Amino acid sequence: MYLVRRIARTKPQTEWEVAAILRRICNAYEENGRSEATIMVGGRGLPGESQVIAEWTQETIEPNWVSNVPASVRDDNAKLQSLILEYLIEFYEVVTDGKMKERGL
Repeated sequence: MYLVRRIARTKPQTEWEVAAILRRICNAYEENGRSEATIMVGGRGLPGESQVIAEWTQETIEPNWVSNVPASVRDDNAKLQSLILEYLIEFYEVVTDGKMKERGL
């Protein structure tokens, strides 16, 4: 299993608008079977950078072909791009007892 994290570094005072857009984007993918995402907001009164993070788990890491992107995501992504400074993605493999055993640990 993998944890996937999208990090949107936002323009000042746009965190919650970005969070709403990311929630809609994640909802569209969840309707197509992806696991539920958690959306988190940083900045706006909290220490740290102004950013919005969406993270979810999935069993495999595979390309997200354009043909699989819901139309609503394409529309929302255009709005999102106007509100952010940077849009990063991180991938982590979730450590389990079984994976540790496979590696002799």
